[in-house]
Order: sequence, then structure tokens, then C-alpha cells
Amino acid sequence: MIMVWMLRWMILVQVLSVTFLLCLTYPDKQNGNHFAPMCSKGEYITGHHTPLSTDLVRGIVNSRPVVNFYRLITSLKRGYSLTHALNIFHMLGFVHQESHRTQWDVLWAHESPFISGNLTNKVHHNQKVSQVPGMQQITHKAKLTTQGGLKYVPKSFLIPQQKLNFLEEVKKNKHKNRLWMQKNIEHRGNQVKKLQELDLNKESIIQEYISNPYLAQGRKMSLGIYVIVTSVDPLRVYIVDTKYVIRCTSKLYDPEDFTDPRTCITDGVDQSNAANFRLELEKGKDQITVKYKYKEDTGSNVVFAREGYDTYWIQSQLYDAVRDVFEQKWSSIKRIINPTKRDSFFCITRWDFVPDEDFNLHLLEANMSPNMPDAEHPFYVSFFTSTLYSLLRISGVGDIRKNNSTRPSYIIRDSDVMLNSIPSCYNSSNISCDNTEYLLCPQCMTQSQVEMLKSLVFEHLNRHDMKRVFHTQRMDDFSSNNTQRVNINLGSSFDLYHDWLSHKCQLDVYWCY
Repeated sequence: MIMVWMLRWMILVQVLSVTFLLCLTYPDKQNGNHFAPMCSKGEYITGHHTPLSTDLVRGIVNSRPVVNFYRLITSLKRGYSLTHALNIFHMLGFVHQESHRTQWDVLWAHESPFISGNLTNKVHHNQKVSQVPGMQQITHKAKLTTQGGLKYVPKSFLIPQQKLNFLEEVKKNKHKNRLWMQKNIEHRGNQVKKLQELDLNKESIIQEYISNPYLAQGRKMSLGIYVIVTSVDPLRVYIVDTKYVIRCTSKLYDPEDFTDPRTCITDGVDQSNAANFRLELEKGKDQITVKYKYKEDTGSNVVFAREGYDTYWIQSQLYDAVRDVFEQKWSSIKRIINPTKRDSFFCITRWDFVPDEDFNLHLLEANMSPNMPDAEHPFYVSFFTSTLYSLLRISGVGDIRKNNSTRPSYIIRDSDVMLNSIPSCYNSSNISCDNTEYLLCPQCMTQSQVEMLKSLVFEHLNRHDMKRVFHTQRMDDFSSNNTQRVNINLGSSFDLYHDWLSHKCQLDVYWCY
């Protein structure tokens, strides 16, 4: 009998505990406050008729981690959607703060917060910022496209500074009847023009126009992927795998008429036809997708495969393009980050590609903190939500608790990063740590190297549907079009991290990508 009563009391305590936690995070939709605790308004806990103490609730709420939305009002006025971010942070137990005070755990920024003030050095080691200093080397269109050397970026020139270079390029390839896109420095006002129509004295970017595009039901299409950076040194970059943001021109493509941007430019135009394109492909003409009920964000791969395109080749190009950019821009980004603060920054960017008729991909731009508006892309709601959730999990934000360190050392053990697959580490009595053969031996790894690898293990366990951009050799062979890459200079920390992954890959293919 005593055991029965004890069991009943244990069940009652668990029910009351769960109800108590739920009431703390119940959204106050009537007052428009996503973070107001229900019980603080005088609501009743199940089984009781006395409201929970307001002081007690306030104390518990004050112990919850704080997210500060940088320049919130300015971002909203510019049309930046925060719906998904607010919902995800609320789900993870965060309290929203709009003030400019520094007592926050996460700074969520659409615009760069590094322009004014020295946030790069002031951020505390327990704080996280959703921007990476120096990423403007990639997200600034002129810096990405006009400095040359990137094999997936169409020929681009900064005018008038590179006017002579442009004229030389035209002269060298005068037999080609090429079209050009001229856009201002703010990435607006895009126009497709013939050579004689270009204004070479106007401050702008001139980029070769892809005049033989892949057409989706007669419309020009762009393909966007999300790229996530969790560390610069060592460089750790991820792609949300096999999921694309598809955008189409709102009118049919006309190869003879480029005066109407709605027929030839996918950026900044009405996106309603992109939704129609997806729905028609998945419900009307593509019976494979309907039959197996592919998700909206992955069904496009089925369509491309049905049309005869190699989806592995598409994926190979995406990864190769991102690798190519980071290999060339890494040193410029690394110089800007304070080494003691390198674990405080992470970011998400959207990279937009235009496929030509052979599905060769051409990189147009990388967007910093890309907008995810429901109004323009209602069919991507679940994709946006899952992507942001995965971002916060892999970056460690999802594990933040008030005034607690988020470093993986609190979750991952030292033994989790020690390799047992290197016989020389255990069979030799004369180990020299100056010899590269022994760098991954437990006797030779420094504590900072152990912490670095623990961060890698933490991300590996929390990456969901993301894959590493710099994967190891076994994964590099997944496509015959993906050749071995050699002499990558991304620093000694990257070399150690990549060698460690290679050993893990040989034991378990899950570590290869």
C-alpha cells in the first residue's frame, strides 16, 4: 500500500513539474508577447486554484537566456522577417531583449554589428553573435565577384575602376556575342544590356549574363543554398544538403527581349510564380514526386533527375563552388577575427546560383543573413524553420543556459576525441611530437587542440541535415566529376582537424561528410 501511494505522489509531482514548465513558456498571443509567461498573468496550474507567485515566475524568467535582436526596428522597416527566428528562440527558452545593453547571451543580427564599435573584441566568451567578422569578403558582391580567380563566378568588373580590364576582356573575346548585366553597388537596379548599351562611367558592377539558362517551364530559374560557418580557424563550413530555394522569373523567358526584368532576372521580382512552379511540378506533371510525397524543399532533385541531369554532379558543383570561394577568401577573413574570440561567432548565408542549359552552375552572390519571409515563400515555411533550428543547434546556441558556458568541454569528454586507430601512438616507445606522424597521438595533442576537436564532435552530433563542405577523401570520391584537391592552405589547425576526420572516416563513413 505504501508503495502504491509513493508511486501516485511521484506521478503527481511529475505532472505538476511539466505543467509548471509549460506555463513559463506559453505564448501570450492576445497581447502579442511571444515570451510572456502564462502563470504571471494569474492563470492557474492544473489541480490548483491559486495563481503562481509572480515574484517566483519573474525570478525563473530572469534566469532564462537572453537574445538581443540587433537594430530590430531598422531590420523590420527594411522588410527583414524575424518570424522564424522569434519562434525558434522562444521554443529554446530564450527571452527577447530589444535594448542596446550588453547583458545578452545571443546577438541576432541581420546587418553587420561590427561596423560601429569594437564588438569583435568586446564580446564575452559565453556570448554568441550570428555574424562572422570579415564575412563581407564574401557577402559583399563587389569583393566576391570582381577580384577574379573564382571559377564559378561569371566574368565581373567594378566600373569605372576596372574599365580598362573590361575593354580588354571584350576585345579578347570579340567573336562572342555576349550580354552583360549592369547593377549598382547596392545590388539594385539590375539591367541586362548589350555591349553598346553599357554606361562605362557609372559606378556599378558589370557581370557577364548567362544567356543560355536552364528553363523551368519556360522561366529562368535561380537555385539558392544555405551555407553555415561555425568556425574560421579551423575553418568549419556546412551546407544544408539537397535542399534548395528555387526562384523563377514571373514571366516566360524571351531570348530576344531583355527590356522587361520580369523575364530575365530572378532577383528582386515577384516570387508568386516560383510557388506555382513548385506546385505544378510536384502535383501535376511529376508523378514520381506525388507518389512518394517528397518534401517541397527536396522534390526539385527528383525533377532534375527525371529531366536527365545528374543530381550528384549538381551537388558536386555546389560543394566545389563554396570550397573554392573559402579557399581564396579565408586568409582575409582570418586576419579580422581576434583569435581569443573565435568561438563566439557563427553565421548563415544564402548562395544564389544560375544553372545554364547543361546545368553548369554560375555563382551570382552570397547573401548575408538572408531573409526568410513567409509572404514570398509560404511553401518553404517548414524548410526555413528547420534550417534555423539546425543552425542554432550546431552553433551551440540551442544549449545555452543563463550564465553558463556553451563550450563543448561541458558536454564532450576528452576521451571522445582520442583516436585508437593509430598503432604508432601505442606501439612505439620513442614518440617525437615534432614528427607529423605523431601529431594526433594523445601524448602530443595540446589542450587547445583537444578543445578544437571537441567542438568538431559537438557539431557532428548536432548537424541534422547539414554536411561539411571540406569533407574527407572517401566522400570526395562520391562523384567522378569531383577530383582530389591538394595543397589547400587553410592553416595548421585545419590540417590537424582534417587529418583527424580522415582517421574517423576510415572507421565510420558517417564521419566522411
